[in-house]
Amino acid sequence: MDIVIQVIILIVPSLIILGIVYIMMNGFLDGMKKMFTEEYRRRKEETKIANHGTLAPLRIQAYERMILFLERISPGNLVMRTHHSGITAHELHAELIKAIRAEYEHNLSQQVYLSIGAWEMIKTAKEETAKIINITAEKTAASASGLDFGQAVISISSQIKKLPTEVAIEYLKKEFAENF
Repeated sequence: MDIVIQVIILIVPSLIILGIVYIMMNGFLDGMKKMFTEEYRRRKEETKIANHGTLAPLRIQAYERMILFLERISPGNLVMRTHHSGITAHELHAELIKAIRAEYEHNLSQQVYLSIGAWEMIKTAKEETAKIINITAEKTAASASGLDFGQAVISISSQIKKLPTEVAIEYLKKEFAENF
């Protein structure tokens, strides 16, 4: 019986001390966690502020370049820039599609600086513009001249209430105004 009491006398204070240490360590660890979380948040905010000065001009330039891209692939502008005398409808069709792809690939890296929505609008405008040109090619006789094909592209484009490139430009301008 003496041994049981001695064990209890040794174990109970040890358990009490262990419980106190556990509670203190748990509180200490929670405090450390909060401190590290706050420090991480503060540093992340500082980095964001520092990057804003560096990234803002790049983002502005990206909006400018993408509006220029959309203007360049607008069907009327594209035909005027690409057409030259003596070209067949088939050759002009191929040149227009090639020009759209080249312009797009040239500006592909700009997506890093734009929102996902803006980039999706740009991709959609590119695809829909190519679709307009392809539909025009299907409706144009194989023996047609490049001039006839170009006029058909412009004619079909003029029948569309709002060209895909115009919709995308409006979206970019609105987004730009909201962010800058």
